[in-house]
This record gives sequence, structure tokens and C-alpha cells, in this order.
Amino acid sequence: MKKIIFIFIAIICFAFVSCPKDEDEEDEKSNDTFYTSEYLIFSDEFNGTTLDTTKWNELPVLERQGRSTWMAGMVEVSGGYLHIKFRRDPELGAIYSSNPDLINNWIRSGGIRTRSTNWQNYFFRNSFGYYEARIKFPVVRGTWGAFWLMSPTQNFFGDGGINGTEIDIVESIRNELGRYNAALHWDGYVYPNHKNINSSNRPVNIYDGEFHIFALEWTPTEYIFYVDGIEFWRVVGGTLFPDVGTVGINQTENYIKLSVEGADWAGTLPSDFTEDVMLVDYVRVYSQKPW
Repeated sequence: MKKIIFIFIAIICFAFVSCPKDEDEEDEKSNDTFYTSEYLIFSDEFNGTTLDTTKWNELPVLERQGRSTWMAGMVEVSGGYLHIKFRRDPELGAIYSSNPDLINNWIRSGGIRTRSTNWQNYFFRNSFGYYEARIKFPVVRGTWGAFWLMSPTQNFFGDGGINGTEIDIVESIRNELGRYNAALHWDGYVYPNHKNINSSNRPVNIYDGEFHIFALEWTPTEYIFYVDGIEFWRVVGGTLFPDVGTVGINQTENYIKLSVEGADWAGTLPSDFTEDVMLVDYVRVYSQKPW
């Protein structure tokens, strides 16, 4: 009789102790599959020693903002990170400007995109989903890094951006003042047609020397921007904004960019600045918010 009672108690203990543990382990395993298989549609962890050219290519040579130029050779992959380098380059400035002040403060920088060198081909482009990158931004007045989605149809006019919007998930503009923002641009880039709005709320200090996670949840009806899981800006389609009118939600596909650039209107370079780097730990895109 004692033996039967002991077996019964052992069965009860197994049911209450072992089974929940097994279920927890199974849930954890299921969540891993959930993130990586069902909803994950693009990712790069930047492991290895070279840029994955099946996913990215370097940004083409282009003068930016009247004080910087994207150039080849300014990105590298090492130590598990993407390094986007930028440096003062008066020799390059002399090519692009005749203003001595601008020449001395010219920035050579770079970046990557999921669009190939053939303008019509893409490694990856997408519309609705959840976009995320883990980034460490440097603090250098007059420069900024960005994680953004570029629209091939951004220059379609008059529809509030429904058929094309540049979506800046984060820009470290005015980083020396602790600022950063998200932004939307549509109706081309030439004034007076060009329209844009940007965020102002900054709930997290991203200039503490640590990595932070920046994300966009893009649905057919709204954009929601996050830093470290905290929402800091939301734009609902059909909302009327002063000076730009009713803003629509882009319904077309964009491609991904990561970049650094500079501009006079963002402040002058520190006198002792020579070079710095923006570090990216990973980029991941899900077909929908995965939790």
C-alpha cells in the first residue's frame, strides 16, 4: 500500500513540476521558430568579414546636403558589426565646392542599400511590416547617421505620399544636443512641391555610448516609430498636418538604406574632428510585428 501511495505521489509531482517545464521549453522553441520562420522576411547580422553582396551594395557616389559626399570604401564588416565610416576630407571638398569654409568641413562618408547597382533591380524591398535595427550612433556636430526606407516613387505628386514616401526610421540630426528624429518626405525633393513632417518626442537618450534598437511598424493605415520598444511617434493615415495637408500612408514598396552624411544647417564640424564611425549590429524585417 505504501508503495502504491509513493508511486501516486511521484506521478503528481511529475505532473506539476516536469510538465510545465516541458511546456515552457516547447513555447520557447516555438517562439524561436515563430520569429525566424513565419514572420522574418529579411535579416543581416553582419557576421563575417565582408558585406553580403546578395543583400546590399554600397551607396553610389553622390554629393549630399552641400557638405558631404557618399564614396565607395567607407563601409566594412568586422567584429559582428557593420561599420559606416566618415571623416573630414578637404581634398574631396575642393572637388564639390568653391567655398573655403565648406571645403575644410567637407565629409567623406558612405552607406549601404538593398538596391543593386542596376537601378531597376533590388535585393530586397517591401511595404507593410516591422523594420528593426540595432545601432550605436556617434556624436559629431554637423553630421548624422540614418536608418531609412527609400521610395522609388517618392516623386509622385499630390496624393499625400500614398504612392511614394521616404520613411526615415531614425536620423541622429543635432546629436550634439541629444536630439534625433523620425521623418516622412513625399512629393519629390524640390520646393515648393516637397512635403515633409518629423517627430519631436525623444523618450530615450541614444547617445550614451550604447547600442539602441530603432523600429518602424508600417501598416496600411499608420506608421509607428519605436526606440528600445518605446513608441515615440505615430502617424495615422488621413491626419491633417499644418502646412502640408492630409498625410497618407505609403502603399508601395521601399528599399532599405543605412548611411551617414553632413550638412551646414546641422551645425559646423567640431574643430578637432577627424573621423568616426556608426556601428550597426543587425537589421531585421518581419512581415508584421512579431510579438
